[in-house]
Amino acid sequence: MMGAFSGACLLAMAGAAIASQIYGSFEGAAAMSAGWLGACVGAFGGAGTSLWLILRQGGRHGGTAVVALTGLANMMVVCFAFVAFSG
Repeated sequence: MMGAFSGACLLAMAGAAIASQIYGSFEGAAAMSAGWLGACVGAFGGAGTSLWLILRQGGRHGGTAVVALTGLANMMVVCFAFVAFSG
């Protein structure tokens, strides 16, 4: 769950930033659509990657992966709050 959340947040912010750089700040719809597309792709990719991280090598490093993904998810929430309130 944390991997899917982290992947969605990361790719949504990256997609919106890239679309803003390409189309400029005038075209907000491009940034919104790139953000939504990035969020969907990131959710599926993050879920798959987190399952791989937790279950690889017989689940020996599962706890470490869960802690790292939870920390990453918390950092993404802070980044989203910063972006939301910095305008």
